[in-house]
Amino acid sequence: MEGMKILDRYIGQVVTQTVLAVVLVLVVLLTMIGFANEVDKIGHANYTFEVAAIYTLLYLPMQIYQLFPLSALLGTMMGLGLLASHGELVVVRASGVSVVRIIGSVMKAMSLLIVLVIFIGEMVAPPAYQYAVHARVKAMAGKISLNTDYGLWARDGGMFIHVRRVENDGRLIDIRLYDFDKDIQKMNFVLSAESGVFDGQQWLLSKVRKGLIEKDRLVLKAFPELKWQTLLDPDLINIVSVKPDELSSLKLWNYIQYLKDNDLEYAQYELAFYNRLLMPLSIIAMVLIAVPFVFVSPRHSSIGQKIVIGFLIGIIFYIANRLIGQMGLVYNFPPILAAALPTLLVIGIAGLLLRRLR
Repeated sequence: MEGMKILDRYIGQVVTQTVLAVVLVLVVLLTMIGFANEVDKIGHANYTFEVAAIYTLLYLPMQIYQLFPLSALLGTMMGLGLLASHGELVVVRASGVSVVRIIGSVMKAMSLLIVLVIFIGEMVAPPAYQYAVHARVKAMAGKISLNTDYGLWARDGGMFIHVRRVENDGRLIDIRLYDFDKDIQKMNFVLSAESGVFDGQQWLLSKVRKGLIEKDRLVLKAFPELKWQTLLDPDLINIVSVKPDELSSLKLWNYIQYLKDNDLEYAQYELAFYNRLLMPLSIIAMVLIAVPFVFVSPRHSSIGQKIVIGFLIGIIFYIANRLIGQMGLVYNFPPILAAALPTLLVIGIAGLLLRRLR
């Protein structure tokens, strides 16, 4: 019994170190790539070196969270691969320890990392990323005033703009415009539109109702379409629009309830919600699929080969996850099924491979 505890600690320590090493390497790479992408923007308006650095660093928690399944996969393959290359796994197996027991040792160590990553993904990453985006846009344009989970607030001179939702194709849904004089003392008009599309130079609003304030009375007018010129361009709106993957589970759940209550489309947010709930299972799936590739040829494959195999598996899983998710949205699959299917497939394949090792 004491021997098993020692084995758990040893395997857990090695795998934890290699997983954290992979995370560190990815952090360094992402920081370099992210900052390089921001360098070209330095000098635009008030966008400085400091703002670029802050944006890059505050975006890292979100990237660490999203890439941790890949980190777990590569770290597990590298950790067990090191043990295999030194002949330690052969000794452990020869002493009667099963593959399942070795997986249990890995999972005990991984459980602590999973808790830490979920904390980062739910409590640290979403507010950090939203703050980074706000600081970036404010420095580059100074037009955006507030971006909430329930829509986008912006200001263009004396006009205050509220957009309830921004679609993936850039369309604005449920628009409200409040126009004031330059001193923000008197309101000139209120305008509502069902949707808005950018034609390259200006916004074209559809199903518009406009309330003009004339001599202390409100005059209502309706237009099937109306052109709207503003400094608020689609690029800025896309920058500050909160994507479903970047909201915490709680905020996603609250937003889904809001969309349901208002008979609005919520499938993509529900898919993102279930993807977050299933994140621990996705990490476990990556650990399980890593183990068979270590035991198939434990002593005759290099760490480099294992890294390449791990990257390929991770990329395939990422593409399958995105593809099945989007297909689910198009063909109206239950979001929980679309979110769970790639992970369940990986677990199933891992189970078949592990059975062959017994």
